[in-house]
Amino acid sequence: MEDQFEMMAKGRLFKHLMESRSMQLHREFGLKRIELEVLYFLSISGEHNTSADICHYLNVNKGHISQTVDNLCRMGYLNAEPDRRDRRYVHYMLTDYACGVVDGIRKNWDEINHQIFAGITEEERIVYREISRKLKRNMEKMLER
Repeated sequence: MEDQFEMMAKGRLFKHLMESRSMQLHREFGLKRIELEVLYFLSISGEHNTSADICHYLNVNKGHISQTVDNLCRMGYLNAEPDRRDRRYVHYMLTDYACGVVDGIRKNWDEINHQIFAGITEEERIVYREISRKLKRNMEKMLER
């Protein structure tokens, strides 16, 4: 029980930290936190750039992502391109206009990571990532039931 409480507390603390740091980017670019997260995800996602991919990665419902990508397209941050093989899918690509925002997000998140992982060795980071992946897989399995 203590492990679950500690995990929830750390998750809330991390969420609060990210929200407070995202406020700087929100003020600078006038974008919501979810819009910043979608832009960052698309900057690292490669071919995994559909609404379903975004929903899965960010763990957000499809309606919220649909509205978010529509807004980002209207604002000129994204282009929507229908899949060549299956018209049901739309791929979202960052525009040149989005580059400044993505650079700001990366800089901000690199700074956060540097501070969070201060005093932690590379070996400890590797162990942390592996444990985190296992915890995530276990939680996903639990939610599938």
